[in-house]
Amino acid sequence: MIVISLLDEIKYISDNFGPRIAGSESDKKTIQYLETRFRSFSKDVSTESFPVVGRSLQHLINFLVWGYFLSVVAYVFLAPIALGSAILMILIYYLARFQDKNLINLLVKKSETKNVIAKFEPKKEKKLTIIFSGHHDSAFHMPLFEKKLKQIALIQNGALLGIIMLIIASIWKTIYMITDIVGILEITQYNIGSLQITWLLLPDLFFILAFLGLFLGFYFLANMVTKTPLIGANDNLTSVAILLGLGEYLKNNPSSNLEIYLVSFGAEEPGLNGSKYFVDKRLDELVGSININFETVGSGSLGIIEKEKDNNVVHDSKIVKFIQDVGKKNGYDLPAMKIHYGNTDAGSFSKRKLIATTIFGYGKNDVFDLWHSTDDVYENLKSKILEDAFDLTIHILKELEKIEENWF
Repeated sequence: MIVISLLDEIKYISDNFGPRIAGSESDKKTIQYLETRFRSFSKDVSTESFPVVGRSLQHLINFLVWGYFLSVVAYVFLAPIALGSAILMILIYYLARFQDKNLINLLVKKSETKNVIAKFEPKKEKKLTIIFSGHHDSAFHMPLFEKKLKQIALIQNGALLGIIMLIIASIWKTIYMITDIVGILEITQYNIGSLQITWLLLPDLFFILAFLGLFLGFYFLANMVTKTPLIGANDNLTSVAILLGLGEYLKNNPSSNLEIYLVSFGAEEPGLNGSKYFVDKRLDELVGSININFETVGSGSLGIIEKEKDNNVVHDSKIVKFIQDVGKKNGYDLPAMKIHYGNTDAGSFSKRKLIATTIFGYGKNDVFDLWHSTDDVYENLKSKILEDAFDLTIHILKELEKIEENWF
């Protein structure tokens, strides 16, 4: 019975609000709807606003690839400029990917989105704080996930390696320009106007690798950056449906000793913005809490993420094992997965040494099913996996009530 209503929630949001790019009007209408729904089962509901660039990831990819192109062109004429530009591309990538600082957002007009939070107090003394979460925004179509899913990391890293090769070649050629001490490696020399162009054997071998990497960069750009917004039924209205189902359950079955938050994060797709904001705002009070996040739980097979390799996030092994044990006890085989590409809101908790993991539905090549695809619509969801995800969550909730305080 509950699963039918969960599927109905997904259909209602899909049909009435459509794609929900972070900061868009449809995103805002969805937030209003979720706030209303949350208030139907909790007296303690709040939202928190934060700025967002809905196409943040797309702007970053565009900037990096075209910056790479200009660096390659600059190498032919003036290696020091190519060196500075290529180093800038690597720095911007590193800060965005590993330090949560997308500098390109400083150049783009921002809009606003929100997290929606429902809180449930325990009937007795609080033992643990549990945060169940998902996200309500949807993504843009990324055809590469449909064409070369298994090779995504290879294509991306091949382009990055090309920039590194360009840096090596540019350093070498800059030294030659300044000192003229590696001229014995000179192949040919000619003038373009007042510029003297010199081709050298060894550094220009590195440049050839950089030039080839540029093709990978443009292939990545062409197949990752589109203007087609997606419905995102599986990614990630399925998580929203789980949260709404939990809200109804907790309304009728309040926990005796667990303080429970249900949080629908905004702006996950542009870079986990909502979960980062949520964690950073209350970092001290979250110490000792547990975050269980949901992703794409309406298709594929259920699993648990133990590591997100793309941004080097490792989730807490005890909570992963705990969920596996609960699953096994109730007939669910939940493999612990090390995903090669993509990241989840649980990463915002784990990066800050908090206890977290993500329960997800995985498909081909062990990544999120129906991921950033035009096939990610309500009609392609499977009620059985959604039912299993919800049932598993109720069992987890009951088992968490039994464990001793500070067990984790």
